[in-house]
Amino acid sequence: MTTWPHRIPFDLHKELEAHTIDGWQGALRAWAKTLGLKLKIQSWRQLEITIADPHSRRYMAKPKGHWAAIKEWLERHEVPAPDKLPGWPEVDSVTNY
Repeated sequence: MTTWPHRIPFDLHKELEAHTIDGWQGALRAWAKTLGLKLKIQSWRQLEITIADPHSRRYMAKPKGHWAAIKEWLERHEVPAPDKLPGWPEVDSVTNY
């Protein structure tokens, strides 16, 4: 078991960007299903409240803001991180001429 990274996993970031209709809940469920994570739905309400807080301040939360709340919730409920999370693609280096 590894620890959850501070940076949002690439695949979750893409899920959050893609799920505009059902929002972060659909993205989190889809992401958890692909990784085989077992989420404790009984404690889902606290995560909803935490994520709703930035939205109550009248600005759109970004995926990294959602990740901070999700990461804290995963750790609090002792959901183990998979051994290998998909990483971010490498940026091509710029060649100086």
